[in-house]
Amino acid sequence: MKKKVFLGGFVNYINAQNINCRSIAVQLDKSKYDVRTLILSNMSKTHLEGVSIHKVSQNRLSLFYKFLLGVLWADISYLPKHQSTPRMVLFIAKIFGKKVFTTIEGNMCDTRRRSMINSFGGKKKMQKYFKNIPNIYGITQHIVQNAVCGVKLNKMPLYLGVESENFTNIKRSKLKNVVFIGSFIRRKKIDDYINLAKIFPKLNFHIVGNRKYIKFKKQRVQVKNAWKNKYNSFDHTDEMPENILLHGKVNRIQLSNLLKNFDLLFLPSRSEGFPKVILEAAASSIPSIVYSDYGASEWITNGENGFVLDDFSEVVDKIKYLIDNPDIYMKMSKGSELLANDFDWKNIIKQWEQVIDNL
Repeated sequence: MKKKVFLGGFVNYINAQNINCRSIAVQLDKSKYDVRTLILSNMSKTHLEGVSIHKVSQNRLSLFYKFLLGVLWADISYLPKHQSTPRMVLFIAKIFGKKVFTTIEGNMCDTRRRSMINSFGGKKKMQKYFKNIPNIYGITQHIVQNAVCGVKLNKMPLYLGVESENFTNIKRSKLKNVVFIGSFIRRKKIDDYINLAKIFPKLNFHIVGNRKYIKFKKQRVQVKNAWKNKYNSFDHTDEMPENILLHGKVNRIQLSNLLKNFDLLFLPSRSEGFPKVILEAAASSIPSIVYSDYGASEWITNGENGFVLDDFSEVVDKIKYLIDNPDIYMKMSKGSELLANDFDWKNIIKQWEQVIDNL
């Protein structure tokens, strides 16, 4: 008899957790599993072969009803969206002995940075929420090792993947175009990216993602009051370099096409889990430069598929190095393809099926 699996994500809305739920729904072996997931009713319709899809509205009653139906129907439920999953559904699942698991995809305990403690409004609230989920997995070893605030994680990480076939490998010969993918917000340390563009005026710097936090007028950055109040002061009189190109928020097909034009991904954030864009870039043969604060050396090997660095001065040095050594850049581009292959969902899904079978 097939196991019934409920995936608690909205697979027609773009964010990392929803994209992962969509990939899991597609990749799970349909001869072994019946799969059900959700879509938002006000977004585009989605069809996934062999997957039962149910509409949900963005109100508490609809969310509660659809999540409850999914959990009670399923033998096993994967619920990654901690702010959208109704708490009462978790409590009911526990009473009925329903098997539920989740993943931790970012900093949980270190309140000096953006953390899950902050997101839940305190450590006790976070602990109370996860008390009803008996099976919790970090998506990296770094996350597992740093979960020291009263929520017990499985000792082995449960990695997420990328659907490499949705991206195109391009033979790249030299560094000309750098890209940042993500929201243009201070938490992402976007200042480092702007400063990098100023240092390398002959390179093109691209920004792909949500820019709702800023307005551009006459090449000057004007920060909304909400941003200025929430974060440290920002020099809004500073001119935006002319070699920065803004692409705005894009869908998955548009992202795949855009990535054909880029040569290097730079993510200046100091607080991440395992950024999905690293694997999407790698599937397009694009190496990455990231900071070392969140354990990226677990999947990036310096000089082979990217660089994991400690500070901004090292970033500047490595970009100069790649400009001067196109042969090294080409080697890293090829190494990125191997990274994407290692984390292709067609391979990663086997670990997920083992978890589902053994819960």
